Amino acid sequence: MDLVKRGYFDCFFGQLHYRSINLDTDLPLLIMFHQSPLSSRNYQAILPFLGENYRVIAIDTPGFGQSDLPATEWEVDDYAMLAPMVADKLGIQKFYLFGRATGAVFAFAAGLNFGNRINKLVLHGMPVYTQNERESRLASFAPPYVINDDGSHFDWIWSRIHSEYPWINAEMATNFAKDFLDVGPDFASSYRSIWRYDLPKTYVAAGSNLACPTLVVGGDADRISFMHERVTSLLTEAEALLIKDATDFIAEQEPASFAAALSAFLRR
Repeated sequence: MDLVKRGYFDCFFGQLHYRSINLDTDLPLLIMFHQSPLSSRNYQAILPFLGENYRVIAIDTPGFGQSDLPATEWEVDDYAMLAPMVADKLGIQKFYLFGRATGAVFAFAAGLNFGNRINKLVLHGMPVYTQNERESRLASFAPPYVINDDGSHFDWIWSRIHSEYPWINAEMATNFAKDFLDVGPDFASSYRSIWRYDLPKTYVAAGSNLACPTLVVGGDADRISFMHERVTSLLTEAEALLIKDATDFIAEQEPASFAAALSAFLRR
């Protein structure tokens, strides 16, 4: 029997889809944000392991997975408010928060904006872009794909996935392709939010301090592994963990060991 459950919250923008485990228990709450343009499917494998100590809810970012697309394009702070909103839906004041890549930027913003509600924060593979990088990516990094009668857009999606992740296996690539198709041609809306967001400037303006204990996680086989040094140089008060041979998707590839590493920090 699959212990992972799925459900929806009715929200001001539409419905928010999630995967969860132990949601009907009184265990500590852990909220998880995925990376774009994927979905909470990323955490299907790790949820049972995290569920040994937590009630866990992994949401689909609005517009991704099975969550509704908001009527207007969101900014990072809009995505960040999903964390306390989900906790409020569950009637819980304090929670743990995990974010990966794009989701780590949203989790970071939640840490700045709602740090008094977060017990501990984990930022996995968080990108910190320079102004030039943000401008360049806004201009050309992720143009929409075109849905063609001949199905060539399926080839485009498959090729893009393999160009970014040459090591990927067929099962994982198929799941990624499903998420691309769920989002639709304009799969970069949440990307654009983080490229408009000046993370270092925002952090300095907030006093260069997160109100909650924070762990910065990276993998030396992550395709943006160079970002780990940028993040640790910026968030000097945070703990840091660099995992040998870990790709972007260690939660899927090594769920037991990654859950143990996260729990070691969260339970201290």
